[in-house]
Amino acid sequence: MKKLLRIIVLGLLLSGNTYADIIYNGTFIDAHSQVGKLITDETVSKIINKNDVDLTLLSIRGKWKTATQRYKSIQGLTQNKTRYLIPTKLRGFSRKKQSADLAIKGIEDLKKQAIKNNINYVGFGEIIVQHAPHNHKKLKYEGINNDLKSKRIVRAIDIVIKDNKPVILHVELNDYEEDSKKILDQLIVLGKKYPNDNFLLMHMAQIEFAEAEFIISKTNNIHFITSHADNEMEKRIKKNKGESHQQGWVNLFDKNNNFQKKWLDLMNQNPKRFVLALDNVWDGHWLRGYEQKIYMWRKALASLKDDVALLIACGNANTYFKIGIKCLKERK
Repeated sequence: MKKLLRIIVLGLLLSGNTYADIIYNGTFIDAHSQVGKLITDETVSKIINKNDVDLTLLSIRGKWKTATQRYKSIQGLTQNKTRYLIPTKLRGFSRKKQSADLAIKGIEDLKKQAIKNNINYVGFGEIIVQHAPHNHKKLKYEGINNDLKSKRIVRAIDIVIKDNKPVILHVELNDYEEDSKKILDQLIVLGKKYPNDNFLLMHMAQIEFAEAEFIISKTNNIHFITSHADNEMEKRIKKNKGESHQQGWVNLFDKNNNFQKKWLDLMNQNPKRFVLALDNVWDGHWLRGYEQKIYMWRKALASLKDDVALLIACGNANTYFKIGIKCLKERK
């Protein structure tokens, strides 16, 4: 009841309405978030425990040797509110100069680390295929532009598939527009090559609406993770212009934080193709605006058909990652 009251109050504050907005009050899984070195385990755990996300699939950034220990610390502090995604990029996987052999060894070592520490991981974090450069004061990054046939990407995908886990791919179709057709074609081939495996595209792959329709029409196992596909990202781009070359984000929402009708219709028609995630990366994602973003998503989900909202918010992640929780349309 206290949680519901807090949601109602937050809705009034954010919307300026006399009455609270209708929200989705079912089970909510954040299917991909990250914890970096600039925020403590205790702080992240307090935020996770306080806020209205039922389960967070968590990957760790920073020092690879302490990744498993950090997750175990957070898991203990959050009780049953997190699951582990083995990091894929802690040993230079997304760095141009890193050898493919050492990058792959990093993933294998982190998997061994998780097994040794008896962590029942549900998957692997995002595999960086393409990523625009960063010039942020907290991160200097030269960027990378691989494709799905590059040696390290093929080997990383193979590790995940052999472990019977869904493959999370980070591609940026708009920021590398010159290669977008090639990547789209390779995604279709990949989906058909592994028809019994699931591929999830981070940040909607920066995909245009027509391209999303194309992927859906040609495959049944390539899905879209909704992280950062919102107005908040558009605001951040304008505010931090010049700090990141990531400019091609797709936005599912209109200016009132409602789903754009074309995306609303596509989700209602293809509910198993979308997976909710927030992808907190930096300390600022956790410390500022997290509660408001959760509310924004709960409000938007309420505009979908009930069964569709439940699949996108919980059911799809629960199925693809084989989590085994009960997805409820209405929590107590």
